[in-house]
Amino acid sequence: MSCWQRPEDMTYERPVSICDASASDLAGEIVAALSASSMVFEEDKDYSRRLIQAAESLFEAITSEDPTEHGTYTMVDACGKQARMLYNSTSYKDELAWGATWLFLATENADYLATATEIFLSAKSDEPSVDKGVVYWNNKLNAVEVTLIDT
Repeated sequence: MSCWQRPEDMTYERPVSICDASASDLAGEIVAALSASSMVFEEDKDYSRRLIQAAESLFEAITSEDPTEHGTYTMVDACGKQARMLYNSTSYKDELAWGATWLFLATENADYLATATEIFLSAKSDEPSVDKGVVYWNNKLNAVEVTLIDT
């Protein structure tokens, strides 16, 4: 069903997607969002700290796993089957680099900069030529590159 309205007004079934550790791209996006949010709410020290802790915890969990377990959220039916037709994710490395970049910006921890650079270079070598120079939902590499140039 396709309906743009408030969730409180929806009366039809809304299925839930379940993602596991193989949704590395989704985890990277969440890390980036939590890190950026910590900067927005920096005046609320406690809340900002909790956002960073959550981002660091998730980033540690996703990057400490076996790299052969990494993948995209659309690879697993329970997680991304519905999104696959419209927003099929073709790589996870750009989002991991994006997450590490935002963690570096939020914490100024040089380890995150090194990780972001390492993942970025690996992802850049894997990038299909048709995506070069384009920033969009499926390719964050150029956004990472522009963001890291200033650091």
